[in-house]
Amino acid sequence: MEIQAQLLNVKTNGSNQSLRLKQGDIYNAKITSRISTTEAMVSIRGQEVKATFDGKVPDRDRVAVQVQEQTKDGIKVREVKEETKQSNEGNKTNHRNGSGQSADRVLREMGFKEPSKELRQATQQLLDRGVSLNRESVNDLNNYLQSGRGSEGERRQTVQTMAQKRLEPTAGQIRAVHEALHGRATGDHVKDITRSVSEQLRGSVSDRDVSREVQRAIERLRTSLISGTNVRQAVEHLQQTVEQSGGVVLKKEINQALREMLQIQAVNGREAAAERIMVLLQSLTNQAPETVSTVNPPIAANTSESISQSFLSQWITSVQNTADLSSAIANIKQDMSQAGGIPVQTTEKLTTALNDAMARLNQGRELKARQVLMDTLQQLQASQSTSPASDSLAHMQDYMRNEIIQTSGLSSKHILITEVTEKLAQATDNFKLLQKDVVKQLSRIDTMIQQFKSQSTQQTRPMLENVIKQMDRAIMKSDWMLYADMKTERSMLGASSRLAEAKHLLSKGQYVEARQIVKEVQRTMDQINFRPSNQRVQHVLTQEQEWREPRTPVHRLSQQFEQTARQFVNQEGSARHVFEGLRGLGLNRETELGQMLASGRDLSQQDQHQRNVKSILMQMARGEEEGGRQQQQAQQALQSLSGQQLINRSDSQQNLQMLQLSIPVMLKGEAENLQVYVNSRNEGEQVDWENCQLYFHIDTKKLGPLGIVLQVNDRSLNVTLKNDTDGFAHKIEPLATSYLENLKEVGFNVKTIQSAPMTVVDDVQEVGEEAPEEKPILPVMTEEGFDYKV
Repeated sequence: MEIQAQLLNVKTNGSNQSLRLKQGDIYNAKITSRISTTEAMVSIRGQEVKATFDGKVPDRDRVAVQVQEQTKDGIKVREVKEETKQSNEGNKTNHRNGSGQSADRVLREMGFKEPSKELRQATQQLLDRGVSLNRESVNDLNNYLQSGRGSEGERRQTVQTMAQKRLEPTAGQIRAVHEALHGRATGDHVKDITRSVSEQLRGSVSDRDVSREVQRAIERLRTSLISGTNVRQAVEHLQQTVEQSGGVVLKKEINQALREMLQIQAVNGREAAAERIMVLLQSLTNQAPETVSTVNPPIAANTSESISQSFLSQWITSVQNTADLSSAIANIKQDMSQAGGIPVQTTEKLTTALNDAMARLNQGRELKARQVLMDTLQQLQASQSTSPASDSLAHMQDYMRNEIIQTSGLSSKHILITEVTEKLAQATDNFKLLQKDVVKQLSRIDTMIQQFKSQSTQQTRPMLENVIKQMDRAIMKSDWMLYADMKTERSMLGASSRLAEAKHLLSKGQYVEARQIVKEVQRTMDQINFRPSNQRVQHVLTQEQEWREPRTPVHRLSQQFEQTARQFVNQEGSARHVFEGLRGLGLNRETELGQMLASGRDLSQQDQHQRNVKSILMQMARGEEEGGRQQQQAQQALQSLSGQQLINRSDSQQNLQMLQLSIPVMLKGEAENLQVYVNSRNEGEQVDWENCQLYFHIDTKKLGPLGIVLQVNDRSLNVTLKNDTDGFAHKIEPLATSYLENLKEVGFNVKTIQSAPMTVVDDVQEVGEEAPEEKPILPVMTEEGFDYKV
């Protein structure tokens, strides 16, 4: 008897889209609301549909259901146990691969009469997952299992990962996945490329040689930056020295480093700028940090008698823009206690002004309180502007803008007015449109909840989901977020989080509380005033300028990789900048290019999507002028990035989202590799951030291997910090607590913070035996997610 599966096109609730389900197939479902003892609204593949159960609705929210038939307003299902589910899935995949063919039969048909045990197991894994195989791909798989790179266990894990992600085992994809899982990090390959080119340049290009005079000039600039004195003179001296003893290549590198120094100083202060100059010296002399000869900088006498201009500017901005003046006052007091070195007279003057402002605020005179505080801060700023340290720094900045940037051959005024201002105007318009649309939708949802009360759930839940998706998409991908300050970004994140909470309350029938949150978010969105951040505008301007300068691929690669590594740590934890960092690596390059081509957008804009590490590596891997060694290194780095894209691609048929990323982060001037593992249930091809598990792993020079485990359950967060250093818990837990406080602003509740060892040893040890071997705890990707206890 032949059985044919019937395809059901089920109309989803509150949507014009249809959910395509097969009668008899088993799906993972989430019960979003219970209508009666036998009926409930369930979410399947991210879409909500009404389900009538064959029996009582299960008590738990997540269940596996088998579709029996389509009803007039939804589907009829029955709950299945895990054993039935696994058996059914096995039968389903065998049927899809051709009448239940086994691996032995498939291999015989392809000419493998006596396949190895490893090949049979790997082939069966792929067949069970519905991966299509042909003679060529099976041959590639066999070659990899017999003589591929890595150990037998690593090859087995590579095949398992490819089966889970339903990847065809071609030679190229096998190499890419193996490199991503077991090879060196992309950052290590990039370092090798830049190091080899630097060695070639040192050996063959005379104008790249660095004299001792240039080294001393760089050291002098670093000393001046730290002390805050004679900075402009040090910059001029370095320029003159390079003109006399350096060549074209060296001058370009020095000018680039000076531009980056100015940008870093504006954002992070003189010490960070001095660190960038130290990195320059190390790269030019090819020395490790501990072997670089440096001069202990004399600290200027006025350094301890003044307060940082960056602090004053930050405080003034906070008093001007912060809606809650009391929180701005509290932040200033905290900064004062942590800054240190502030003279008694200045401290007393600030404290008096803060107390006076707080007293007036308590009396309801907020405007006068802001005025009192602003007057004091501006007086301090004016007095500071005449100090030698700040004067030399201001001169240095003017010199850099007028001399260094102008030497690039671009008109900074032209760029600022024609491009950045045009982009800012467009970004402002885009935000206002989003703001108006979201407020309008929330007002409509509020009205519906008020009118229909508990009966409004079915209509308003999809509407809330649409608003949440719209806001999340704006946060991650809208151009205006490139210029928005952190306050605006966190307000948006918090609003999205609160709406998710309202949706959850609606599913439980608590419509009064849900409406309250909707009105609160509506007021918040209506009050947001989009003000571009000067630092972010400057960042975009600098990036545009750097990409217009002619550079060799290897210099472009080094610059882009370093900029991406800094992107992950120097942007106050901004969600948009983390996303930009991933774009900088090129992890979503093909997706964006495909979307652009599919939408018929102007191909002249394609250049914007080529400004990433992967595109540069592709250019270098295809090139012939760089030489065989460099080309091979570029190909290996490219395989590592491509492998990450393959193993992290979304699959709507999977029950879980499993991500494994390797990203560079800048620590102490060096790009270090951070491994990120994410395990979440599949919610319509999106990560369920309210219920997920994350693991971060990095090797540090001081602490050794460091792991951070985040377990999220209904927005409640449990944190485990893993390290083997003595006294680690005492040092790190207070620091972690202060950082995790920021998560409360976006709706997460930190429940516990605990510490645990990074490595484990065998429990049993007989007398006289050797000490047990330490085993580092690294995650292993499995069907159920990742397991870092293995």
